[in-house]
Amino acid sequence: MAFQGRFFSKSSIPVIAFVALCFIGGTTWALQKTGLSNSLPLWSAGMRFLIAGLIILLFQSLRRQFKADSKVIRLALANGFFYFAVPFGTVYCASSHVPSGLVAVLASSISVYALLLNHFLRGKPASTRQIIGVVCAVAGIIIVFSNRLHIEKDSIVLLSMLAILVAMGSSAAITLKVQRHITELPFLNFVSLSMLFGGTLLIIVSLILENGVRTFTGTSLYALLYLAIIGSVLGFSLNILLLRHWHISKATSHLFISPVIALYIGYAFLNETITLNVGIGTSIVILGVMLINSPPLKKRLTDVKC
Repeated sequence: MAFQGRFFSKSSIPVIAFVALCFIGGTTWALQKTGLSNSLPLWSAGMRFLIAGLIILLFQSLRRQFKADSKVIRLALANGFFYFAVPFGTVYCASSHVPSGLVAVLASSISVYALLLNHFLRGKPASTRQIIGVVCAVAGIIIVFSNRLHIEKDSIVLLSMLAILVAMGSSAAITLKVQRHITELPFLNFVSLSMLFGGTLLIIVSLILENGVRTFTGTSLYALLYLAIIGSVLGFSLNILLLRHWHISKATSHLFISPVIALYIGYAFLNETITLNVGIGTSIVILGVMLINSPPLKKRLTDVKC
């Protein structure tokens, strides 16, 4: 027990969750693109969250711990729409028009939105250290993907980019709202309902707007199962856990590291090339995330005195 208390203290759980999210995001980034190779975007996103939501629902039901009052249901409906259906539906559709590097840069804007909304809507301004950290992280991501940021003048590309930015704004806004009630939520039940609502909405929209094959075979099937179980069940549960303990800019800073990890996974397993700008950009991203996640100077001085 002493070993467990020493190495797995309560304060270390968010750190472990953060590291796990970085690597989960790094793998899902690539698999999300791969899984779309022979499947419909909205249908794929909807099935991902429907499967994930059903897995958590079954798990909680077997434990006889699934319950939700009207407040949880209302918040889950909003979260399902603004966090799952809108952002992921947009990103899945836009990925067929926008280069993956550019999607990574645009998706990282959620932390910028979080800082701004936290300041203007909740009156909780970020520290100078956090602002510098976010700027460094965004700059690092841009440097990392600088050779993949070719922006075409095609209107569909520009509209897709704008749609991603708007979707990330909706994701940041609902995340702030969820965080205000996070300590009151039965978080596994909340995540399950959010995914079921979001996934169902995506599937309904897909049936109306999309035409094509709706089966999953081979690579798309493996990608779907991985994204549902690891990327969604585990990933979003860890994300809610982080929101319980950390400032929103700190909790979402894993979004800067995940696409960088995806590049290094490609280098290690897919024989992809790592260029100088990737190395430089990675260093700046790490510096930015360290600034976002490091405790304020006053707290460090207090800890030292103690």
